[in-house]
This record gives sequence, C-alpha cells and structure tokens, in this order.
Amino acid sequence: MSILFTEADIGSMTIPNRMIRAASHEGLADSRGRPTDEQFEFYKGFVEGGIGLIITGYAGIMQSGKSALYHMTMIDSDNLISHHKRLVDGIHQLGGKIVLQIAHCGRQTWSKVTGEPLQAPSAMPCGFYQEMPKEMSEGEIYTVIENFAKAALRAKESGYDGVQIHAAHGYLLSTFLSCYSNKREDRWGGGMENRFRIVGDTLRAVKEAVGKDYPVLIKINTFENTPSGIKPEECIQFAMMAAGTGCCDAIELSCGTNEDGFVMTRGKFPTDAIFKYMRPYCEYHPAVKFLLKTFVVPFKKIRQPPFAEGYNLETAARVKKVISLPVITVGGIRSKRFMEMAIDEGKTDFISMARPLIREPDLANKFKAGVSEVALCDNCNECVVASDTKPIQCYKKKT
Repeated sequence: MSILFTEADIGSMTIPNRMIRAASHEGLADSRGRPTDEQFEFYKGFVEGGIGLIITGYAGIMQSGKSALYHMTMIDSDNLISHHKRLVDGIHQLGGKIVLQIAHCGRQTWSKVTGEPLQAPSAMPCGFYQEMPKEMSEGEIYTVIENFAKAALRAKESGYDGVQIHAAHGYLLSTFLSCYSNKREDRWGGGMENRFRIVGDTLRAVKEAVGKDYPVLIKINTFENTPSGIKPEECIQFAMMAAGTGCCDAIELSCGTNEDGFVMTRGKFPTDAIFKYMRPYCEYHPAVKFLLKTFVVPFKKIRQPPFAEGYNLETAARVKKVISLPVITVGGIRSKRFMEMAIDEGKTDFISMARPLIREPDLANKFKAGVSEVALCDNCNECVVASDTKPIQCYKKKT
C-alpha cells in the first residue's frame, strides 16, 4: 500500500491517510459569518473524495480581525456554536474529520469592514491594503490572546476534531513574528523570543481552554518575500519554540503574505482575474484599469518566485530534523509520486493542498484507485484572486 494511505496521528486524533485539505478562504458563510449548507456541501466533497482531514478556511476570532474578503466564517460569539455544530455533525456522519482554523487578520483587512481600527504590532500599513493600523497596546495583545482561547473553546463545543492557529500569511500573529512588520522595542518585539511571545502565549492559552487531549495545530511561514521578512532559518527556530511550549500537536508550513506577490500561491500571474475580481482594481474606471494593467501589475510579477513542486518542502525537511511533532507541508505539491517521496524520505508527515482540491475534491480517491497520478490544477490562481469578491470555486473545472 502507498504510504499516502496509511494512518498517522496528530495528538489524540488519528488521520486515516496522509492527505489533508489545506485552508483557503471560501466565502461560503453568510453575511454574519455563520456556516451555511453551501459550505457543508463544499466540505462534503472532500470527505467523499477520500481526504484524510479537512482544515477549514479561517474563522475570525473577533470583529477587529474580520477579513475583507467575501463572507469570512466567524467564531467570535457563543451564538455561532449551534451553526458550526450543524456543519460538523454532518461531516462526522459522513465519517470525516474536520479542524477549524482560527485567525485574526490584523492589518490585512479594512476598517470599513471590521468597523474598528486595524490592529498590528507596529503602525505600518500592509502594502496591499494600504491602511494605517494602530500599534497594539499590551492590553490589546492580551485581549487577542484571550479571544483565540475563547474561539478554540467554541470550536471544541461545536464538535470540531481540533483547531489550527493561523500564524502565517501576514495575518496578525504572523506580523508579530516578522521583523518586517514588527518594529516594537518592548517585550513583544526585537529578538526572536520576544516576537514569538504572542504566539507562545496563544498556544498556551488555547491549550488551557480546550484541554491537553484536544488537538491544537499551528500554521507558520517558511519564507516571506519582503525586506527582513521571515526566512527559513527563523522558521526553524519558531517551529522549535512552538514545539517547546508543549501545547502544539502539529505544525503546518506555508509561505508568503498578501503584499509580497504570489509567493504563497506560485504559478501563473493572473493579471486578467485581478482586474475582474480583486478590489480595488475591479472597481476602477476602464481607462485607469488599462494604465494599471499595462504599467503597474507587470512589475509585481518580477517579485514572484518560479513555481517548483513542493516549494516549502526543503524547509519542512529541516524542521522535521529538529522537532518530534508531526509536520504538515503545503505549497505546490501536485503528484502522487512526489508526495510519496516526501513522506518516505522523512521530509514531512502529511501533505496538504488547497487549489488542487478545489478543482478535484476526489483527488485522494483517484490516487488510491490508480486512475490519476498528477492533479489537474495548473496553478492559474484565478480561484485565489476571485475569492476577494466571490465564493470559492475552480474557474477551469468544466474545461
């Protein structure tokens, strides 16, 4: 049997195979952030398609951290528990396992969406959203930590099999880790231990809230394509720190932020989709769109690293050598043979995917049955861009 289809544990949770659905923004909640029937049907496809574990798209822990993207799922109120429970119960009835990703978007949103000032470690705007955040006070930092813990407890009460703390991709916790976005000189900035403090305290607070046997995962960046952004050597140290808390059951490794080009989702540069779906570009007058499309967007492409299968795997292999926790790796992994090699050679324990499963939710079954060896996803990135204003879908699925 292929090693892809062997069992493995994450804390107290046994996963039937090594293929995980990685989180992606879905836009399938209602306007209040309640899970919907459409969201359940989306996840149902992964369970029926043979995936071992679903990690949901991020759920907001508090109003100040709400995403500007279309219809973010929320978990910021006890009133939402019954709605989440209905979704989780449906997944469990199908025999699936599902983990809720929880997040605070920090400065990667707009105050017109949150209704509150943007929060960040330092008063430095995101290069994409361009709105100046406020530097968080220590009291505000502790409030965020508390709200992560409350959100995790709601997830447990909803029946989720675990939670994943989002500390990657330029969201709030990630910006504390990065020297690029964290210019603080107090106990929350400067050296690596200070920059990690909010993440470590969040892991401990979450574990205390949900109990030692409830699985708690974390997602961090291997690399940021920004000046003084996180680099692999720092990622390895942060992974060791997370493991050292004793409050983490698995680490997922990704890369990139909203402002550093398509580092996170390498592949084609979707210029046309940007002007069709992504705010503020899609709102511009056609003449302005033409000028931006001609003279501005092409320059952003220069910063985009080339696509190579498993572009986070090299760092994942280094992390695997220094921690005993399960490692989950996402990022351009497309072929069955490559996945098997990565696990066989001890570079990672699990493979997670987002874009390929949007196009082929049954990819795991196809691999297991031997009817497919490589995902159909061609990394066009239209699904990524369109999620700013539309629910998630593959725009090439019918072709």
